[in-house]
Amino acid sequence: MLHKRAIYAILTAALGSLAAAAVAGSKPESADDVSVSKLLIGGGPSGAILVADFDGSSFEIVANNTIAGTSTSWLLLKEPNFLYAVDENSDTTRLFNFDPDTNEIELVQNATGSSGVAFLEFNKDKTVMLGAAFAASAVDVWDIAADDGTLTLLKTISVGGTPGPVVGRQDSPHPHQALLDPSGRFFVVNDLGTDTILIIDSEADYNITNRISVEPSGNGPRHGAFYPPGADKATHYFLASEIASLVKAFELTYTDNDNGIELKEIQSLSTFGADFPPANSTSASAAELAISADGKHLYVSNRLTANETDSVSHFSIDIDKDEPLAFVDQISSGGLVPRMFSLAADESVLYLTNQNGENGLLAFTRDADTGSLVEKPVASVTRDVFGAPSFGPQYVKEIGV
Repeated sequence: MLHKRAIYAILTAALGSLAAAAVAGSKPESADDVSVSKLLIGGGPSGAILVADFDGSSFEIVANNTIAGTSTSWLLLKEPNFLYAVDENSDTTRLFNFDPDTNEIELVQNATGSSGVAFLEFNKDKTVMLGAAFAASAVDVWDIAADDGTLTLLKTISVGGTPGPVVGRQDSPHPHQALLDPSGRFFVVNDLGTDTILIIDSEADYNITNRISVEPSGNGPRHGAFYPPGADKATHYFLASEIASLVKAFELTYTDNDNGIELKEIQSLSTFGADFPPANSTSASAAELAISADGKHLYVSNRLTANETDSVSHFSIDIDKDEPLAFVDQISSGGLVPRMFSLAADESVLYLTNQNGENGLLAFTRDADTGSLVEKPVASVTRDVFGAPSFGPQYVKEIGV
C-alpha cells in the first residue's frame, strides 16, 4: 500500500463533465469478436466511482459518482444492484444502488467501521462481507443479509501480531486482503505489517484460528490467489509480497484441528525477470496478483520501480513441478503505480489502472495459448482524465450486464 494514506483529499477538483464524455482509446491492435463490456473503476482525487464501456478497441466513461474528500480504494458488487465501496482515507464503508441499465450510482448508506479499508470480500452466500482495514490493523465483519443490502457491523477483529522490521512500512499490523477460500469457510488474510498470513474461520464466529509466518522477515504479504481456480478446495496458494517484491508458492492443507488451514512454502522468486530489474530495488513494491482460469498463468504488477514505467510480470504455472512458477515475460504498465489489474471474464484482455504516469486506464490483449500480454495496449485513457499526478484510478473490474 502506498504511503499517502494519511492524505485527506489534497485535491478536490471536480472531474468535470467526465460522466458524459466519450474517451477514445488508442487502437494499435484489433480486438475482433469482443462485445461491449462494462467496467467499474475506483479512485482519483475526489473519490470517484466511474462506469466505463469497453468495446474491444476503446473506452467510454458513461457514469461518474464523486464524493469530495474521499479516495475509493476498493469496490465490490453484489449483483445486480448493491455496490459497496471503501475509502482508504476514512472509516466509512458505503453502500450504493447501482443500475446497470442506466449506469446510475446512488448513495444509500454511510456506515462507520475501521479506518483505511483496502479490500472487501463476501462470504459464500453473500450475506456477510469482510473488510481488511490496513490503517486500523483490523478486519471488519459486516452483516449484509438485509433485503436492501444495508450494512450492520457484526464485529471488528483486531489482528494483533508483532510488526516486521521495515521502519515506516511495518510499524503496526497492516491486513491488506481478506480472501475467501474455495471451500467457502475460511478467509486468508495477508498481513503486510507482521509478515504473516492469518486464517479466519467463518464457522468459528469469524475468529482467527491460525497465524502463519512468511519468510523472509520484512517481505510484506499483500495479495494472493488460490489454486486450482474453480475447485471446491484449494491445494496451493500463491502470494505477492509487496515490500520484498517476491512471488511465493505454498502447498495448502485443510487440517482436522482448529487451525483450519496450513501453508507450506515451496518456492519464492523475484517478481522481476533477470532482464527487467527495477532501477530502485528498495522502493520497488509488488501489488496485484491474479491467476488465469486454466491455472497455467500468473500475473503480478510491479510499482515504484524508478524505471520509466512500471510493469506487469507473467509467470507460467506447472503445479506438478517441485517449483511450479517460472518467469515468462514482462510488459510495461503504460504508466506508473499499477496498484490493481483484473482479467476480463473471457480472459482475452487484462484491464489495468495506473495512479501516476501517462495512462490511467489500459486494456492489454492476452494470448489464450501462451498467456502472454501484448505490450501495446488495445485501448487506453490518459491519467490526467482521472485526476492530478499520483491520484489516478486504483481499481478496475469487469461486471456482468
